[in-house]
Amino acid sequence: MAGNDWKRQQDKVIAHIRAQGFHVTEQEPTDAERAAYDRICQVVRSGGYNAQKTPMDDPNALRIGRALDAALDQPAIRVPTLGGSLPLFMFEQILGVKPVTVPIANHDNNQHAENENIRIGNLWKGIEIFASIMTGF
Repeated sequence: MAGNDWKRQQDKVIAHIRAQGFHVTEQEPTDAERAAYDRICQVVRSGGYNAQKTPMDDPNALRIGRALDAALDQPAIRVPTLGGSLPLFMFEQILGVKPVTVPIANHDNNQHAENENIRIGNLWKGIEIFASIMTGF
């Protein structure tokens, strides 16, 4: 969710784990910790980035929506938020632009798995969609 700090979100997850009765450590538990605590959880923090959200009535989002409608010959489905891990906030912070994502993958594409795939029909329609966006339909 836009406005959430990723470091604070990690802290909240760790606080929740502690609230469940776990001793939390960021290192391999020592023998002394293993003897002292029945429930131990080792956490590994990783990097991250904050969420970003472009308003649905942003002029660029509206323009892209019209291009999608033209490419699809029907109204495109507009969704205000999508899950996933994209560093979209960088576009806003560094470039000063509001990004709009336009997914074209098939629903069963197994993203980020060894058998990730895209159907030819989705790829072809994606080419039409992006051509429509780039040319202003």
